[in-house]
Amino acid sequence: MEALWVVLPTGQRASGEWIDDTLRQRAEEAGLLARTPLAGKFPRHRVEVIRAADPVDEVNALFEARGWTDGLPITPPTLPRVEAMCATTVRAPSEVLGEVEPLRGEATVEKIAANAVMAGCRPEHFPVVLAALEAMLDPAFNMRGVQTTDENVAPLLIVSGPLAARLGLNAGFGALGPGWRANAAIGRAVRLVMLNLGGGWPGAVSLAGLGQPGRYTLCLAERGDSPWPPLHVELGHRLEQSTVTVLRAETAINVTGGLAEVASVMGSAASAFTMLYEGRVAVIVAPFVARKLAAEGWSKDDVRRWLHDQARVPVAAWREWWLRATARQWPAWVTEAAGMLPVVKEPGDITVVVAGGDLAIPQLAYFPSWGFPPCRLTREIAVYDHLIG
Repeated sequence: MEALWVVLPTGQRASGEWIDDTLRQRAEEAGLLARTPLAGKFPRHRVEVIRAADPVDEVNALFEARGWTDGLPITPPTLPRVEAMCATTVRAPSEVLGEVEPLRGEATVEKIAANAVMAGCRPEHFPVVLAALEAMLDPAFNMRGVQTTDENVAPLLIVSGPLAARLGLNAGFGALGPGWRANAAIGRAVRLVMLNLGGGWPGAVSLAGLGQPGRYTLCLAERGDSPWPPLHVELGHRLEQSTVTVLRAETAINVTGGLAEVASVMGSAASAFTMLYEGRVAVIVAPFVARKLAAEGWSKDDVRRWLHDQARVPVAAWREWWLRATARQWPAWVTEAAGMLPVVKEPGDITVVVAGGDLAIPQLAYFPSWGFPPCRLTREIAVYDHLIG
């Protein structure tokens, strides 16, 4: 029989209460305990010793029954793995970055590290996870709303700067798909923190009616060979710095075509919540399209201005939307527009990023936004070369 010493990934409030006690009660009330029969059943310690003939399999079975996974197998957060993760930052393991809404588990560096290990992160990925969570714990992200809404919103992470290539983050073919550990694990780590420290359990706390694949992981990098200035420089950072920018994405919509096709998609009902809540959207532009536009003299600002001008909704169509009849008061820039309604308040609310494969086919993506207040939060990724090698 072998033993593993694992760090518990679940959350405690500042008062010392464990959020799992609330989660068990809510799961029981919602008739969901069949999925998590061991919710709230664990030793109330920082570290648990798991002894079994196959301790890795035992950890997976226990954590799944306690509600600590996203449904996929996890890497056991053993003490050595968690310590290796924490060693990539000068922050103390006990340092609290904030409370994860809505159940307000404290996001200590060690707890975040345990969830990052479970997600499959390598130690060098951890600074990106910390930076992303710093942004998401900002009140402007509205973590409570994201966790409890009946909409299917997910955090969209965009890594910009030289660190992306160094970590193996994919910005090319399949940047939004499977096959790259850094993209998958970093986005997954953020989701596990939302589940295990914030309590965003489906049906018990999170009321997203259908969910979306992006709620597993939604993380990509910006191409370093973009013909335009990179996102982190646009947002005021130095070229040699690296950042992660977080937006709230209602979904990802594939667009085959050019800017006209993107504008058409933006002007559909997919942008309803964006308009209602004055959201900030993202448009991923294929390198083929970006190079063609740049060769014709277009800047990113030109792209944003054109999309703002062309991505419009006919008033008659807007009046037929379900959301229009049931939602709270719409912003004045929507209701006072004549004839055609803008999708976003101003061009600067459109985040333009170049990513995707080198194909002579225009593959783009549109991410409508959800929620309030308007959200596009960027944090520098603090990297200490002597710590991560």
